[in-house]
Amino acid sequence: MGVAAGSLHRRPLVNPVLFARYPVDMIEELQEYKRQTERLGRSYELHRRLAETLDLCAMVEAFSHWLMPYLTHQLLVYRHFDSPVPSTAYACHTESREALLSAAADLLQAPVEKTIHGRVAGHYRLFYHGWSVSPEQQDILLLFHAESSTQIGTGIKILEGVLPDLYGPLQRTLAYEALYNQARRDALTGLVNRRVFEERITLELAKAERYHQPLVLACLDLDHFKAINDRLGHAEGDAALKQVSQAFTAMVRDTDLLARMGGDEFAMILPNTTLENAQQLMNRLCQVVASLNIRAPNAPPLGVSIGLACWQPGCSYSMLSEQADAALYRAKAAGRSQVSH
Repeated sequence: MGVAAGSLHRRPLVNPVLFARYPVDMIEELQEYKRQTERLGRSYELHRRLAETLDLCAMVEAFSHWLMPYLTHQLLVYRHFDSPVPSTAYACHTESREALLSAAADLLQAPVEKTIHGRVAGHYRLFYHGWSVSPEQQDILLLFHAESSTQIGTGIKILEGVLPDLYGPLQRTLAYEALYNQARRDALTGLVNRRVFEERITLELAKAERYHQPLVLACLDLDHFKAINDRLGHAEGDAALKQVSQAFTAMVRDTDLLARMGGDEFAMILPNTTLENAQQLMNRLCQVVASLNIRAPNAPPLGVSIGLACWQPGCSYSMLSEQADAALYRAKAAGRSQVSH
């Protein structure tokens, strides 16, 4: 049968409504494809960077640098609570490191259930955001950023989108460090050993030199400990060392390092700390040990003598250690259970 003339005009072959919508749908689909490609690209780059390290501090630093193009920030802190001593790592991009770390410590007292945010106390144009990273809510990621930061909304969404990608590598790193630390900690007290201390002091001295910040080394030696071992036995001596170590640990900041160097000798690294502030802390440590009231029969109570040395430009670890040791001997000679520098 033939087609009547003009019938093509009366019954169009293509629905004009569908024809009008098709280009719009295609554009939206292409835009969504582009967004997915960008997300996959970001995720791939993040995984690549995180896979390059098994060190917690280095991993947080890598994540911070990856995030910076999308979300300008001054400080990024990660804390893991599910361990006897919480693990903390941070990446800082400002000279106001001490003030921000102090503000972060106030916010990181306990795990959070949901996202937290607000203005940083004492900083008019500085804000914080915090997230629970793990399903068990034992990990917190805390970010400090300026109010004027561009694309803050988009940046926060990008960060929240990759939190699941961050969780796995962080847990892998924590598991690795748990095994690694078994060989780097004193079996009796749980404190880090001499090897870790010497590694850390090298790094901290380099930071002090680079940023022109103060650093104090403390040498601690227990007083009248030999009497406890000789008169009460080594089991009581071990118990005393554990009590003293726990008392010290309760007063040490996350940024400090306390190590058992051997026997009844301890050492502390106090980064970004003045000699005056270090002496105040050490005086409190002397008081805490005295309050334990540990003593052997017919012997003075257990105490601690402490020598301090403050880093100066050009001062090596050996020089700093000699100064702290000399100060320790002066504290012993002056009557023990006191601090000298």
